[in-house]
Amino acid sequence: MSQQLLETIPHHSPLFKPLPRLYARFEKISVICRAPKDAVRRALPEPLDYVSDIFEVFVYRCPEVRDIAVPGAPPRSYMESGIALQAAVDGVAGGHVAYEYVTTDDAMAPGREIWGYPKKLADVDWQREGQTITSKTVRRGNRLIDIEFSEGSNTFDKPVYQPRLQVKRIPSADGSGYDVHQIVLNKLAKWTLLETITGNAKVKLGGMEDMDPLFELGPLEILGAEKIRAEFELAYGQVIKDLRPIG
Repeated sequence: MSQQLLETIPHHSPLFKPLPRLYARFEKISVICRAPKDAVRRALPEPLDYVSDIFEVFVYRCPEVRDIAVPGAPPRSYMESGIALQAAVDGVAGGHVAYEYVTTDDAMAPGREIWGYPKKLADVDWQREGQTITSKTVRRGNRLIDIEFSEGSNTFDKPVYQPRLQVKRIPSADGSGYDVHQIVLNKLAKWTLLETITGNAKVKLGGMEDMDPLFELGPLEILGAEKIRAEFELAYGQVIKDLRPIG
């Protein structure tokens, strides 16, 4: 099916446009941490397999997002933060985004509806002073992620968190099960790394027991941090496994 025919809702003015999207002047702070193994296992949905107790806390600054398929659409900007775990399924290894927060509805909706990303709306900021960048993520008054990154010499092993492996679930309207229950694989296209700056970071994870319990991944051991600038395209994913019962 042509991408131009993939309509969403509302019918007359869809919340998001057909893919792909171009992310220009994208910036990301990545902090690599170690957490208790049982906490990482609890954060992984079935049937994804546990790979490592090393995970990533990230914050993105997306100042220019363009809809390639709709050249006349104005560019957008938004902020994003979250946590990615290493995962595998049926011999395919990658990264699973366990928590994810964005600042706009047109960043949240396609992430959930197309690929199964666990996106929620939150306030995510990005403040720079000299060679230090701070970011905090707050949702419904609860502080979820605090990051302080300072540029400096640092070396560390970078885990692999691509491609993404997400478990996409959409419940049936009558509550009888799932209309969609899949494992979706998603890759970035035309990735161009423009700059990498290593550094040191401080991270604090919060939340509540019954809502966004990021704190369960503590206490943290920080292994390394970096800031990158890049450009890439985000396109449709691939369903690699249907988890609904047969018959």
